[in-house]
Amino acid sequence: MTKLFKQLGSTEADVVRYLKLHPTFFENHPNLLKTLHIRHDSGKAISLLERQNSILRSENSALIEQLNEFISVAQRNDRLFLNLQALVLELIKCRTLNDISRTLTQELLGRFEVDEVRLVFTHLANSDGDLWLYCDPSLLEEHFPATLAHLKNQCGEFEPTARQVLFGASDIRSMAIAGVALNGQGIGLLALGSRDARHFRSSTDTLFLGYVAKVVSQLLVRF
Repeated sequence: MTKLFKQLGSTEADVVRYLKLHPTFFENHPNLLKTLHIRHDSGKAISLLERQNSILRSENSALIEQLNEFISVAQRNDRLFLNLQALVLELIKCRTLNDISRTLTQELLGRFEVDEVRLVFTHLANSDGDLWLYCDPSLLEEHFPATLAHLKNQCGEFEPTARQVLFGASDIRSMAIAGVALNGQGIGLLALGSRDARHFRSSTDTLFLGYVAKVVSQLLVRF
């Protein structure tokens, strides 16, 4: 092939450049598509036209797969939005902290893929019958300093002692947490727990959880 190019005074690059500058070349010489052959993955020689069709089919399959993935993500987002909307509407009806805690637990367990829910406060001790969890602020600051001080949402497995602070001796393996604030000051956490260590990862999107925590923070001014 190299010898032929030398005889013609051209190079492969020249041919490539010419075809790029004349994309309709094979339309003007359709018979060439039938006579030009390239080696297929199977080892069988096929025409350039067949190879082009094969490439187009592969590209179409990839595009269809990508489109299906986009549709699937959009459908998941739609379901998430509707569930989030229902949760917020129920939270707005709450008149006590127990109402808030009960609503969060029922709605999050029922509508979202979580195994346990905790609403934790550091400024308000609980008593018998209260559904939220009181935790000493120094303990939360020790294990979740960024969330309590800067209201930073976090996800992951965390250390066993950190999981135990929020979920006791349960078999929770991964958590998602968001800070709850009163007048801009962090006074607690909203924590979701999963028995699957891979369910909440450090890369998990926390936008939804952070939004719910902000709604709860806004409701706290009522009490």
